[in-house]
Amino acid sequence: MDHQPAGIRHLLQRTSALLADDMGLGKTRQAVIAAGIRAQGKPVLVIVLNSLIINWQREILMVFPEAQIALQTFDAQAGWIIVNYERLGDFVRHAGCFAVMVIDEAHRLKEPTAAWTRHGFDIAAQVQNRYLLTGTPVLNREAELHTLLRLSGHPIGQLPLNEFCERFAGSPEFRKTLRDEISDWMLRRRKDVLPNLKGKQRQTVPVILSQVERDEYNQIMRSDQHRFARLGALRQLLERVKVRIVADLMAELDVDDKVILFCEYQESVATLREHCLKMGIGCVTLVGSDSPKKRQKAIDAFQQDQDCRVFIGTRSAAGTGYNLTAANYVFFLGLPWTPGLQDQAEDRAYRNGQLRMVVVKIPLAEDTIDQQLWQMLMDKRALASDLIDPEAEEQSKQTLAWML
Repeated sequence: MDHQPAGIRHLLQRTSALLADDMGLGKTRQAVIAAGIRAQGKPVLVIVLNSLIINWQREILMVFPEAQIALQTFDAQAGWIIVNYERLGDFVRHAGCFAVMVIDEAHRLKEPTAAWTRHGFDIAAQVQNRYLLTGTPVLNREAELHTLLRLSGHPIGQLPLNEFCERFAGSPEFRKTLRDEISDWMLRRRKDVLPNLKGKQRQTVPVILSQVERDEYNQIMRSDQHRFARLGALRQLLERVKVRIVADLMAELDVDDKVILFCEYQESVATLREHCLKMGIGCVTLVGSDSPKKRQKAIDAFQQDQDCRVFIGTRSAAGTGYNLTAANYVFFLGLPWTPGLQDQAEDRAYRNGQLRMVVVKIPLAEDTIDQQLWQMLMDKRALASDLIDPEAEEQSKQTLAWML
């Protein structure tokens, strides 16, 4: 791909860099090539989601077939060591051994006080070359970018957090100043660098609650539960309602169509799997408790087996890092709190290797909190151009809870 050599050069020409390409543009491959060249035979530490360890191992072996790779443990003979965030504390004492540190989905280290972020700081301070990868550098607020800048050793990341926020957060003008400051450090390309992509289309689908469902909805609204508990109960109810709608939508698909169904709750995943089995439709599932091997088996089946037409997963577990380009439809049974999380999930299908138009269907229950949440997502998407990304997930929850 024409854009990838430029990404590799961006990393190789810097000891500290953020590769923030859109999801699906091949950040993993670019980072593997750059890190392998930069390391010059010394070990590379790769920090990833636990669910993506096997994917990274495969990618490294595709580029460097003879590579020795250690998973979740330090091995002085290995050229590559892949570890998940939760295990970072075990590697602080070995930090001086690494020539390159690669942090995948680096926005996961957004909270500076979290244990794994503190371990990341400790390791990064002893590694000369630090490459950060994420398609969503800022999920909630500018302060999260400060954490990434600090991890990578960028000069403005060394500013105290309060001074950083005073200088760069809170207004379009301040955010533009920040954009200018990090323009050399961060490389970000959109999907328009992939001329073969056919496009992505979002469609909302109105859902009318039955009288029984409306009565249950109103009963929850009138309950004396804490408003966050009420909000969770309403979202769970609406997701159950949408299961039957999604079953109808699946029945309309052509035989060569494949679909990803994103749920917020594991209960919905199990119910949808039962629906598929009753309809004679081949499916796989992926939830947070699945092992990396089980996840990869589900992904491979969906990608390679023509008869496996439906991929059902919780968005929190399946919405990041995976390649699901066999799908040309994506359905959301529940809405995430930020547009960035929605884009991450949609782009499991809409990425390099996708040969068809991707249609995203979003059922919205009429006269419910769905309308309010959807409007908040649209408002935040409109604000995204100020810097990189939308406003706070927590603010979204607080606002919607307040409306209740």
